[in-house]
Amino acid sequence: MSLKAFILAIILCAAASFAQDSIVSTLKIIFAGDLMGHMTQVSAAKREAKGEGYNYRPVYKHLESYFSRADLAVINLEHPLAGEPYTGFPQFSSPDESVFAIKDVGFDVIATANNHSLDKGKLGLERTLSVLDSMGLEHFGIYRHPAERDNRYPLFVEKKRIKIAFLNYTYGTNSLVEEEPNIVNRIDTGLISEDLKKAKLAFPDFIIVFMHWGSEYENVQNQWQKDLAQFMATNGVDLIIGSHPHVVQPFEKLYVSSTRDSVPVMYSLGNFFSNQRNRYTDGGIVFEVNLQKSSKAGRRGGVNYITEIVSYGYVPFWVYRFNKNEGNVFRLLPECKKYKDACKEYKINAGDKAAMELFFEDTRKLLHNLPIISPYQ
Repeated sequence: MSLKAFILAIILCAAASFAQDSIVSTLKIIFAGDLMGHMTQVSAAKREAKGEGYNYRPVYKHLESYFSRADLAVINLEHPLAGEPYTGFPQFSSPDESVFAIKDVGFDVIATANNHSLDKGKLGLERTLSVLDSMGLEHFGIYRHPAERDNRYPLFVEKKRIKIAFLNYTYGTNSLVEEEPNIVNRIDTGLISEDLKKAKLAFPDFIIVFMHWGSEYENVQNQWQKDLAQFMATNGVDLIIGSHPHVVQPFEKLYVSSTRDSVPVMYSLGNFFSNQRNRYTDGGIVFEVNLQKSSKAGRRGGVNYITEIVSYGYVPFWVYRFNKNEGNVFRLLPECKKYKDACKEYKINAGDKAAMELFFEDTRKLLHNLPIISPYQ
């Protein structure tokens, strides 16, 4: 072989290797916390509908464009869709329109295992699943019977050539027990281990667990959460998302081993839409993760695929409750000091402004190790 031909062969081999070592796809996933169903929210939605059912969509008007830009949007549904009569705390049942609005603004994956899953018993659990199925929403965490769980869990969602496995568990159901053959996924390390083994047999690119755990109104994770998170990270989970405390809890990255990247844990997202008004409970965050799937040439031919997190951050928002036409209505407001266009139509009084700014300040301090994302990019 001539020197010229030899050099050309090297260049062609390098080009082939480069072609195989490239980005296959990217995926933006967002996660939202506790979607509650207090009667004040139900009444507000009825008022917004002006006599025609219930309208929850205006609540999300300042964040809707952000939600819709995600490739996947995941939320914890913390109220059954059991039909009328609608009820609030302590045993919820909200109008179906609550979830219609969530779908309309861009959410497509629903976590359903939480302490309110059995508020309305078998009827509530099964009707909730029927409504979600009729809407074409992906869901995971509660099931009508064991065969359904076997066939639909873990939940696998493939988008833009990236296959995600979703798992969901709750610490309990407020002492309510499901009627056979219904199933609510409970936190149990043996069960989680078996479910992870099953998930891995399907060769997902990424495994996410959505946990309903922790102590209510405590803005620091407890030791039980830490131990569970480390257990899941050690057993192959790539990302852990938490809900239930109704307040935001810290973010951290868990070390696994020298041969595997650390695993991010967002211990609690706080409330999403709720009537709770105390400090720390009157807002929440949307956690954003951007995945990248790359192909890398193998040493002995073939192609290996790696999916990894390339960026993450959060969007903080405050739940604004105000009086309009002689009744409460709600809006989720991003941080108004930065994004004044989100608040320009509201004349926020001094007390509400102070509460709003305190929530944002508290959240910035708590999540000092996470970047804030503008919802208007």
